Amino acid sequence: MASWGYDDKNGPDTWHKDFPVAKEGKRQSPIDLKNDVEVEKELSAKALSWNYVPANNVNIENTGASWKVNVQSNKESTLTGGGLDGEYELWQFHAHWGDDECRGSEHTVEGKMYPAELHLVHWNRSKYDSPNVAAGEPDGLAVLGIFLEVGSEHQEFQKICNKLKIIANKGDKVSFSDEEKIDPAALLPPKDGNAPLDFWRYEGSLTTPPLLESVIWTVFKKPIQISKEQMTTMRDLECNCKETAILKMVNNYRTPCPLGNRVCKQT
Repeated sequence: MASWGYDDKNGPDTWHKDFPVAKEGKRQSPIDLKNDVEVEKELSAKALSWNYVPANNVNIENTGASWKVNVQSNKESTLTGGGLDGEYELWQFHAHWGDDECRGSEHTVEGKMYPAELHLVHWNRSKYDSPNVAAGEPDGLAVLGIFLEVGSEHQEFQKICNKLKIIANKGDKVSFSDEEKIDPAALLPPKDGNAPLDFWRYEGSLTTPPLLESVIWTVFKKPIQISKEQMTTMRDLECNCKETAILKMVNNYRTPCPLGNRVCKQT
């Protein structure tokens, strides 16, 4: 498999050499999100609904590009509604972040970047037999994007940070005990009463190679807060194996791609 990363030699500007879709694709992600797009009432007709089971989250690993929580497939942690056709099952979740508070998110809002962005990746189990099969289909994946900003400490996110200190290097992996398992629902923005969460919706791609154009994106408008210390814990991760020189895992994001002929909707 081709080596890719985020530095000058193998970063996003070079990905097209091994993955032509990076330049030739028609629905690449991320994009710059606008607040002046038309509100889509159909997206709000049936509210986005999720049912996450913390016990399904089995371990967390350092991939060399991010941390990633792997989710056991047992058809219990699901996402439906909000304009999605069918039922999507949680596959994994990870994040992207910068080296300071001015950059780090992949999606931007009117050109503004957040310090980090969390992605909850689901696969369409209503139509496909496995996440790997779904990842190659136009409606195979549904990803929830949540912006992270620096503020107060996030109690649920701290469960992730506690493990990050153990998986400092690429290839490191550690399991969760029952009391440590993360509730993905607690990582979503808080609701205002019974009002549904507002979001943008568009058809896009994975933001890392192989950049497959199979993602239905839902990016929430409201961010969540994590503390400066929690952000620093992510920045202290390393992209390298333990035996090699220290290479901090920062600025692991792809910048926005052209929207082209696509339509981005919002609630």
